[in-house]
Amino acid sequence: MANESSKSINFEAIWHSLDWQDDSQLVAIQKRLRQRAQQYAAPPKQRVESDEVETALVFHLGEEVYGVDVMLVRAVRPVSKITRVPGTPPFYRGVMNIRGQITTVMDLRLFFDLPVNETQPPLELVVMRAVGLEIGFLAHEVSGVVSIPRAAIQMPGETRFARGVTAERMVLLNVGQIFESERLVIGGGDE
Repeated sequence: MANESSKSINFEAIWHSLDWQDDSQLVAIQKRLRQRAQQYAAPPKQRVESDEVETALVFHLGEEVYGVDVMLVRAVRPVSKITRVPGTPPFYRGVMNIRGQITTVMDLRLFFDLPVNETQPPLELVVMRAVGLEIGFLAHEVSGVVSIPRAAIQMPGETRFARGVTAERMVLLNVGQIFESERLVIGGGDE
């Protein structure tokens, strides 16, 4: 028994035995795992009372950095086959099957009328639930979860889709307002 516990497991051999063909996903997964390991190994910056902070999942899409309330996040998944739905606005990229559930896929760049420079397509999907809807936002990269002191959040100007902006220029999205937008109703608002 003691001999078995001293043996090391060769995860790379196991991975190759699975006959995984997509090296780009393997590299992306390994990169994400290294980033998370570094994040978890870092000591906390400072302790703040829980009611004085916002906890957000941070993701990148194009040149923008967004944060969403971590309590609304249902899953972070690699993007697989997206099926386009005819007659929908361009920001609806389509639907994706996630564990037998059909999930709407949304591109915030098109929703916010931002430029789309598609040198590399988004590889991840951040699935959120709010106001009775479940929608996935495309992301190029999910950075992790951060705690932001409320005092460090600046209130945005005239936009209802943002709850605030940090000094690092991360936009904290108001997911509930996005999900309640008339634009999300097919034929409901300016598409």
